[in-house]
Amino acid sequence: MSYMLKDSIGYRINLVATTLKTNFTKLLRPSFGIAAEQFATLKIISEDNEVTQTQIAELLGKDKTTVGRSIDSLLKKGLLAREDIENDRRANRIFLTPKAENILGSAIPLAQKFNETVKSRLSKEEIETFFRVLDTILEESKNMKIKKGDIK
Repeated sequence: MSYMLKDSIGYRINLVATTLKTNFTKLLRPSFGIAAEQFATLKIISEDNEVTQTQIAELLGKDKTTVGRSIDSLLKKGLLAREDIENDRRANRIFLTPKAENILGSAIPLAQKFNETVKSRLSKEEIETFFRVLDTILEESKNMKIKKGDIK
């Protein structure tokens, strides 16, 4: 049995994810000056203004350092603001600025259209099955026990 990269689930998922992220960024950047992952960060914060950097990292599947850099970039662009939390000098809250709220208001319809276009050749049942399969793959990969370069 030979291993072919094109038959790897991880390779195929990554190829699709990278292509989607690149194309969505091409759609967002000219009008809004943000990339796909920055849009996702803003959207997450808009849905839960108590979300932490750690939670954002988990939701995006990124490490905290990468998310921290993204948040710093959004702060510099004036899309996020930060305020200290009373009684905890180490913690602070990040929230959307009005500029970010305006961007999201205009970008969300683009995101919806982009998503609809990507799914346009799939039936509702195919999409539901696809999401179930992805959830199963995600759960299995999170539960994998890897020790000394081997899978247990």
